[in-house]
Amino acid sequence: MKRQLVEHNWDQVDLTRRLCNALDIAERAVRALALCGYKNSDDDAASVEAEKVVSETGLLLLACGPVARDHAEVGGQLENVAKLLIPHARNERVALGLCMEPGRARDYAFAHACLSRLGYPDPEMDRLLQFTLEAEVASGHERLPHRVPEQEWLRRVWDPAKGCIGDDAGLPGRSMLGRSIDVFAGSRDDIYAFTHALMYVTDLGERSVRLPRSRAEILGGAEDALARCLDQQDYDLCGELLLTWPYLAKRWSAAATFAFSVVARVEDEAGFLPTPVTRLDRYHSLSGEERSRYAIATAYHTAYVMGLVCAAALRPGKAPPVVITCRRRADRAQTLLEFIDSDGTRAHWRDDMTKIDPRARDALVPMLLTIALRRALERRNLQRVRSLLECALRYGLANLPAARQAAALLRRLVLIAPLSPITCELRRNAKAE
Repeated sequence: MKRQLVEHNWDQVDLTRRLCNALDIAERAVRALALCGYKNSDDDAASVEAEKVVSETGLLLLACGPVARDHAEVGGQLENVAKLLIPHARNERVALGLCMEPGRARDYAFAHACLSRLGYPDPEMDRLLQFTLEAEVASGHERLPHRVPEQEWLRRVWDPAKGCIGDDAGLPGRSMLGRSIDVFAGSRDDIYAFTHALMYVTDLGERSVRLPRSRAEILGGAEDALARCLDQQDYDLCGELLLTWPYLAKRWSAAATFAFSVVARVEDEAGFLPTPVTRLDRYHSLSGEERSRYAIATAYHTAYVMGLVCAAALRPGKAPPVVITCRRRADRAQTLLEFIDSDGTRAHWRDDMTKIDPRARDALVPMLLTIALRRALERRNLQRVRSLLECALRYGLANLPAARQAAALLRRLVLIAPLSPITCELRRNAKAE
């Protein structure tokens, strides 16, 4: 049985610096986008609604609240951003939205609820919100399943005196917390549904809750999704997935620790966390204020996510370790790295892998197996998938979610062998061996 040694935790000064950077970007986002948002006629993905910026800023500030009490610099910046946000969270547009659409009352009051919980109340807005929530049609708006936990969370945030009264005990089980993420064919929205359910069900890590599955199953799924997003350099989703460990009050895994170090390094080198939405050609074609607004509109969310992670990590006992070593040989990792390197794609994380102790690489074997399987399936290289599953058996990782899903996929493909030349060939190879 392997034994892991945690050296020491991430420097709190550095975590605080990164959180303050996120709050600085929040200040700029409120100034630039909270009034009118940003509209990009050439690229809808780069557009952002003002209401979204306002709500997400409120969420970031609320997550910083527990940290601000012990870190004066965070508290000072939080107060500055809160004061800038208040006019946008409680303006005529919000009030009109409450009146016209009672079914979306809590959506309109999202930032107001966060500010109220932080100690910036507004009794008049409270009265209007309460009156609106009592309307006959207040519950008449249909919600996607992953949006229901958000509504329950907003109810608790705005009216904490009622505590958990009225909570739906079965809600976590109906969310993505109660389901397995498809590591290979799942969409980004599936992963977002998981991370958002986690945020809201746990009250941003402040609340212990009965989960619909074991923590080990949930963490295993999160770790496989993290491997996928890290390899795709999707740092927005990487950050949200990293919240799983502090929000569930579990020690950071080797993969989560490594992923955080990669994200932190990329942020330091680029000055911000890159996002697929930001197009450098578009950025360089703009100038002055328009260039600044474009940069903020496309990158602010990833910066906020990094802020959430750092705010969670700054709570007592929640910081990621700097190094995790493993007292086992490193040849398992090397075998998988050879599979990964053979396809010619080199993601950011690969450079970080060369800098860590060889023993630490062995602790990352589950992550490497997931990456190798995902790449092989993406290229429809079923023979390689089979070889990787043999590695999983030798390494005792056959029960890894990614390994189970890949094996099940091969079994499904074999069933359609008469219809598929690829699976016919795979079956012939399997029999020959």
